[in-house]
Amino acid sequence: MPLLDHFRPPVEIRAPWASLGTIWVSKVMAHLNKVLPGDRYLALAKVYLGSEAEADISEFEMPGDWASSNDFGGLATLAAPPVVTIDAAIPDEFEVEVKDTREGMALVAVIEFISPSNKDREESRRQLVSKTKTYLDLGVGVILIDVVTNRSANLHNELVSVLKGKSAARLGAGSTYVAGYRPLRVGDKWTIDMWPYSVPVGSKLPPVPLALKGGPLIPIDLEATYTEACADHRL
Repeated sequence: MPLLDHFRPPVEIRAPWASLGTIWVSKVMAHLNKVLPGDRYLALAKVYLGSEAEADISEFEMPGDWASSNDFGGLATLAAPPVVTIDAAIPDEFEVEVKDTREGMALVAVIEFISPSNKDREESRRQLVSKTKTYLDLGVGVILIDVVTNRSANLHNELVSVLKGKSAARLGAGSTYVAGYRPLRVGDKWTIDMWPYSVPVGSKLPPVPLALKGGPLIPIDLEATYTEACADHRL
């Protein structure tokens, strides 16, 4: 199925990103658990909607005299007011983690589905790029999937800049894309193999290799998993 625009009508109504992303993550997880050796690897889905945090917290706000009530069995105490309060970026998180069951569930690969909240502020973009670089520094293979059309930042290009990569590794600014990364040690030198592909709306998603730390490259059929996720939304 050609890539659809999940951030504008009419697709946004039938399959908004929060729903589509959640299902797509589970489809990729299921795909990996079918193709990876079950006695060695386990893929797990991880979804966190940071954009919902404010609503969640508001449900637990207490009235000013809550500490004088008996609702907490007399265990509640008044704390000193905060010295300072700062803004915090808590972006959404959609990812699949691959763990090595023979090595104490060590993380060996990550597939990161970029959401609008990863791109809307400089701090959020820096967090995602720093997180990805940390994975690569640890030898963990990464795939970034960015189908967000209502934010123009290109986090792959920002990652390439942080890694001081060649200009040939960059993609068109603002493009939707998928990109795979394999950190590889050759002798005493580290390199990072990259597979960046632009995926404009209306085109098909290419297979992208997922590098398992200490293991092989596994081609990921993003097109099939995306098609299944769209079918579940009756698209």
